[in-house]
Amino acid sequence: MLSASISPLIDEYIESVDQHLKKLLDTDNPLLSQIGNYICQSGGKRVRAVLLLLSSQLAGFQGQKERVIHLAGIIEFIHAATLLHDDVIDNAHIRRGNPSANQKWGNQLPVLVGDYLYAKSFFFLVKDNNTRIMETVSSATATITDGEILQLQKSENFSISEEENIEIITKKTSCLMAASCKIGAILGDVSQEKVEALHNFGIDIGIAFQLIDDMLDYTSHEKKLGKPVYNDLKGGNCTLPLIHTLKQASPAELERIHKILFQEEYSDEDLSWIGQLIKRHKADQYTLDKAQWYIQRAQQRLNIFNDSEYRQSLIDLSDYIIHRDF
Repeated sequence: MLSASISPLIDEYIESVDQHLKKLLDTDNPLLSQIGNYICQSGGKRVRAVLLLLSSQLAGFQGQKERVIHLAGIIEFIHAATLLHDDVIDNAHIRRGNPSANQKWGNQLPVLVGDYLYAKSFFFLVKDNNTRIMETVSSATATITDGEILQLQKSENFSISEEENIEIITKKTSCLMAASCKIGAILGDVSQEKVEALHNFGIDIGIAFQLIDDMLDYTSHEKKLGKPVYNDLKGGNCTLPLIHTLKQASPAELERIHKILFQEEYSDEDLSWIGQLIKRHKADQYTLDKAQWYIQRAQQRLNIFNDSEYRQSLIDLSDYIIHRDF
């Protein structure tokens, strides 16, 4: 969960969203509710829900708080569905420090529960009856799938460029954060310029968020990270730390890297060597610097809004993304 030190508003918002998610997952099928609650209540940070809530307040939304909580819950439903599907695709065993849903129930049930969460999300959106919000969420959902397919297409392609890597991140991760911010702007009925500013704020912090995750995959450890390290490498995904290292490596290092990359299994010794190489070539710092650049640009996008506790909370949240303690 996010810390109250970011903003005293955040804990209150998260608690409300958590309670609402439990209501939304109260179904006649106990197994569906069990799996849905397992992924939705498994310690996620609720970044997307908080972005929606803070953005709506920054945009001056004066309507019922319950509606904003409900829309934040819908966004969390969609995020949970993507996690269920991603873990099946990646054959993941750990999610947020616990066995993944597919590890507990096999592949079939989590895929179906993910489908259910998607379907219920759009049912609730139709009931909310705002065309702009429906278009925003449906577009983001399609883009996430496009990003997942693009990542699969680029799997085990270790000549991928930084630009291609950012495109995948933008589609897979950033677009739902951007949609969360945009929904808040739509609720506040602000100018198109302010809608775009909040949308782009979400894009930038989403990219930074994923870059930090990609760095931690090589520099953290499983207990802190809540999932196995070197996961991207094992899954054939070439992220920015490795992309930069491949550019900086000597011919001898490149020869060993390519020998390791195209093995069927990675030894602990090989993985440790690549991790050390990434630090030697300061690819971890390069990734952190790149993430910091996106955060700075994100914060600048908020200059169009007057100073307020909500604007400051979004700035604090973006700072947290860079400095969060793992």
